[in-house]
Amino acid sequence: MEEVTVSAKLKKQALQILAEQPLTLKELSLKMDVTEKRLFKILRSLFQDGKLKAFKDEENLRRYRPL
Repeated sequence: MEEVTVSAKLKKQALQILAEQPLTLKELSLKMDVTEKRLFKILRSLFQDGKLKAFKDEENLRRYRPL
């Protein structure tokens, strides 16, 4: 039960941060103080829920932003 609550909070936090500016996985993990592996699972879940989009920037880095 607690894990669901933590994940929900992290999803909400990720979307709030990405609403300010699109970030890479590494940039977002540093801002959120979460491992990249854990964050990847959170972002994958947001993708599956249709709440997140990925794109390549001019430097060919994958960045994420909310839909």
